[in-house]
Amino acid sequence: METNILKKDTFNMKFIGSKNLPSLEFNEDEGILKIYGRSIEPEADEDFWKPLRDKIDEYLDDPKNIILSIDLEYFATSSSKAMHKLFKMFQNKNVIKNKKEVLINWYYEDEDIFEAGEDYKSMFPKINWKFIKK
Repeated sequence: METNILKKDTFNMKFIGSKNLPSLEFNEDEGILKIYGRSIEPEADEDFWKPLRDKIDEYLDDPKNIILSIDLEYFATSSSKAMHKLFKMFQNKNVIKNKKEVLINWYYEDEDIFEAGEDYKSMFPKINWKFIKK
């Protein structure tokens, strides 16, 4: 499996997912990050989420307000833990430290995904959450 999956040009990062890894679009100028698809690859944390967290950590050194759209039809426990780390980074570094806003658009079709989003919302109350039924 390719370990450096996040390709970056001057202002954007894109990754076209697979049946096991989500797709990603990140517009640094606009502060818009989209993650969609499925995240069930056992090595997803190292292959997808960790490089993304590293890039976001670097991006937050000069933060902007951020809109994060998450539209995952399914995600494994390892991906849930990885998203927890990402949300924690946004809340601690962007919202609390830098006084910037983070909005998470959480898309869902079924109750399990909706409830997972509700759980994250309760863990990260300083982040703004919007739940969007598909």
